[in-house]
Amino acid sequence: MRRHAAAGRLASGATLKAFTDETVGVFKASYLEAQRFSFELAGSNEEVDRLSRFASEMIDAFMAEVTERSNRTGIQGTVVPNQLGVLRRFLEDLRTGLTDDYQHGMQGNQRLKKDPIVNVINNQTNSPGAIQQVGIGDNFSQQAFAQNHQELVNAIDRALASDAFAQLSPDRKEAFSDTALVVKEEAAKAQPDVGKLKRWGRRLVDLGKDLGIKVATAEIVHLLAKMFGA
Repeated sequence: MRRHAAAGRLASGATLKAFTDETVGVFKASYLEAQRFSFELAGSNEEVDRLSRFASEMIDAFMAEVTERSNRTGIQGTVVPNQLGVLRRFLEDLRTGLTDDYQHGMQGNQRLKKDPIVNVINNQTNSPGAIQQVGIGDNFSQQAFAQNHQELVNAIDRALASDAFAQLSPDRKEAFSDTALVVKEEAAKAQPDVGKLKRWGRRLVDLGKDLGIKVATAEIVHLLAKMFGA
């Protein structure tokens, strides 16, 4: 707080923001490290449920510490409880996203493999599931999804049957097809997991661009933009 005050910032508010940033960073790094340790030890990602419970316990521990320190700032009213609520929701969303990634064989921007890692996703942001970089918005429309979800499945199938896909190396084919399968599973549902569809749809698009499957990628972006807004 003294450092923030000396820099001309509102000391108490800047301190709460620093608590949030530090907690999110440490939690993410710790959970990813735990996932990597589990994968290397077990040789698979089958312990996903135990890891998710461990992450929940980490969140509880972090929140207890941050709550105690936040209450020392002397800020009155609802500011501290509101900020703590925002932090917990962000941590829970991060836990959900990282757990979902791990369950599908991903960690951050890499595939989980015992052999040399193949980088399959570029230009990831720090926000879980953010897809604005490919011109897709955040306003999901169930009506637009119902009108376009089968066409999205068909577009993915066309990408997998394309000449561009056929020319990829085996590792790259596996990376694209694994990601495509997750998107197809959600697109085939009447009520999809919106966060998963958005997160993995963005990844499929990024991967398609990186691998040179441009025509199919443009079609998939167009359909996702209809569902989420551009």
